[in-house]
Amino acid sequence: MDDLVSRTAAGDFTRAKDFFQGLAPERTAKIVASAADVTLVIDAQGIIRDAAFGVEALFNSGGRSWAGRPLTETVTIECEDKVELLLSEARAGGAMRSREINHSLPHGEDMPVRYSAAQLGDDGSVIVFGQDISRIAVLQQKLMNAQLSMERDFAKLRAGELRYRMMFQLSDVAQLVVEAEGLTVADINAAAARVLGEDTAAAKDKTLAKLFDTDDSALLENVLRATVDEDREHDIAIHLRDGNALTLTATPFRQERRTYLLIHLMARGDTSSSGHFALDRQVMDIVEQMPDAFVLTTPDRKVLATNAAFLDLLNIDSVRDTEGTIFDHWFERPGVDCNVLIANVEEHGIVRRFATMLRSRFGRVESVELAATRIPHRDTYVLGFIIRPLAAPAGTSMGEETALTRSNEQITNLVGHMPLKDIVRETTHMIEQLCIETALDLTKGNRVSAARMLGLSRQSLYAKLARDSENE
Repeated sequence: MDDLVSRTAAGDFTRAKDFFQGLAPERTAKIVASAADVTLVIDAQGIIRDAAFGVEALFNSGGRSWAGRPLTETVTIECEDKVELLLSEARAGGAMRSREINHSLPHGEDMPVRYSAAQLGDDGSVIVFGQDISRIAVLQQKLMNAQLSMERDFAKLRAGELRYRMMFQLSDVAQLVVEAEGLTVADINAAAARVLGEDTAAAKDKTLAKLFDTDDSALLENVLRATVDEDREHDIAIHLRDGNALTLTATPFRQERRTYLLIHLMARGDTSSSGHFALDRQVMDIVEQMPDAFVLTTPDRKVLATNAAFLDLLNIDSVRDTEGTIFDHWFERPGVDCNVLIANVEEHGIVRRFATMLRSRFGRVESVELAATRIPHRDTYVLGFIIRPLAAPAGTSMGEETALTRSNEQITNLVGHMPLKDIVRETTHMIEQLCIETALDLTKGNRVSAARMLGLSRQSLYAKLARDSENE
């Protein structure tokens, strides 16, 4: 909500003397008081000389004692400058400007009031009109709480997406999704691509029959058409182009008013349950349809798998160009950011909202936000990463929130003990200390890496550390 609004009359009274000249002072005062929730008469020194209240909460919480006190004493410290501007602009005779000002109440809460002011006399006195906006503030707080709740729910959804992406990439079940109308491949997972000897991207949009032996094409098409018409699962023995025999299971399903076939490929004699690969199908559908980039690596950061969004993000032509490469290769600062990220994953098991920069195949630098996790797999583990281009400054981690809360408490304790400009100077020093501590913590005490992360020279960082040590 804006705290400054210009207000100019679209049209003034043309016969003011005819109607207002004979008004008695008491009647004039009642009219003026009824036009606002709070009406104050301020003298040239900024002292409240008289007041009328239409809001009982403000009157009962200290408003009755305002007369004879400076207006600045009744407001919170950050609003004192707003009061001075409000009064000075009114005395200058310019357009009325509304400003949102918070009053300090005895029980500790603040009451927000939107004030406008006008010159009352040639002696510098000013009349101030206030509108209680506490209800609006309550609505704003509710809106903020709802937004925070949505963000928490979205974070849970993102964590669920990450788990499903892991499951899909680790699945050994070969699966395809085929459009029923043209029997073309709409989607394929890595296991199916290996079985068929196809590149994942190249296999999409191909007619399914072209992926198998031509002698089986007619039979395959007839079985798939029957699956759609009868709306039930069918099996068929089929051969690959290299002659290897498979069992193909087709299951129909509908999505967005279109019919698709879920194709499950098994070696002859494989008794994998259809229920099991139906779960994998859900995993595959989530992974392939979501827009965020995904990378799966070994513990030593060798890339095992990526998705199309990752290829698009870094301008990579084919998934084969990423397989076997080291994930660090794509970082703008691999010696710092990647090591810090992996160290935190190793320590905590999961990292969220890690801000860094990646470099594309053509050298373009992309600011991104990563979520990473460590997933046990057989007798070792794999590392999974979800990558999202940054559209806004990244938030703080849980550790940073704790540090910021601590700094906020320190800043709050300074209020009332020193002037505002001194608090601002002290706050700047606190923030600088917090950034240095965080960088050292992320780099496990490596001052060279910390200086690079902060954009400082080593000498500058050492000087700041020495200064802080002397102050302690």
